[in-house]
Amino acid sequence: MKNIGIKIIVLLIVLLFLVFFFAYYVFFANKIKNTSLSDNNDIAENVQIKPTESTVLNDIKTELVDYRVYKSDKIDFNFIIAKVRITSNESTNISLSHFKTSENITLDNVDTFVSKLEEKSFFLGKENVVFSLVSNEKQYFANIFIPVSDKGLSNIKVLNSIDNSEFNFNLNSKIGSINQLKYKADDVITDGKTYQMKVSSAFSITGSYMSETINGNTSEYLLPSTVEVYSFNLEAISLWGDEVIIESAEYETDKGDKFEALNSSINSEKYENIIDRKIIDKDKGSLFFVAYNPVDNPITYKGVLKLKVKGSNSWIIINVDLN
Repeated sequence: MKNIGIKIIVLLIVLLFLVFFFAYYVFFANKIKNTSLSDNNDIAENVQIKPTESTVLNDIKTELVDYRVYKSDKIDFNFIIAKVRITSNESTNISLSHFKTSENITLDNVDTFVSKLEEKSFFLGKENVVFSLVSNEKQYFANIFIPVSDKGLSNIKVLNSIDNSEFNFNLNSKIGSINQLKYKADDVITDGKTYQMKVSSAFSITGSYMSETINGNTSEYLLPSTVEVYSFNLEAISLWGDEVIIESAEYETDKGDKFEALNSSINSEKYENIIDRKIIDKDKGSLFFVAYNPVDNPITYKGVLKLKVKGSNSWIIINVDLN
């Protein structure tokens, strides 16, 4: 009887260990899937002087630190976001043409893949992906985008001619969630080249004094009582002093209704319209929308805010409600 009791206790300990191990594994796997490679929670503080193109690469070292693999039935390719450490004796400005996959894709020639993602409202800027290695720091991290054309591959290599190193990726591990690449309010938004910005949640400014300026003459901008005026605060910075212009914005509801942002001639008493403003430094302003909203039957609009930056072929899409 004593031996039977000991066996039962041992069995229970083993079972508890297995349950603990399974729970730990599930938790850890989920953490890998949902952990961001970016620690970029705010936009840059200052515009920097862009380094000249690096011509001497002998002293530059690259190291693969971490990566995530993304797979989705919504797109016809898989892809990797890889976190790479760059170490140099001076500032760097290096093209990603030095990186080539074993599918013969150079990482400076990925616009077609990026466009396909943005058509589905997935944005690499959510993970602060960059498209060249530009920094005034001697050591820094860069998240780079690596498309995988053949969705049946289980492994892929990236050859790096900067220091003749090789990055190896297991495409069946470190799986990331592609839905994490959708923007929401207060996310850092970037094209990985020229700008960063943040957009707040919507808030009502109904009843505030609005003005319209035409040919230098300013007058009150009158609105009917059955509408609500919403504002989004926007903060933006031109990373290297390039001109950045938000040329238009619209709000599209989940039912297909569209509201265009009020044009640059219209401002509120407290907030200044940022549409069409030339941003070459750090700047902030607001976007204004007018939506039908009767007092006796208030409406909450669910949908997306869409921004169009001059020179870009794609809209930036941010998931946010009007309420």
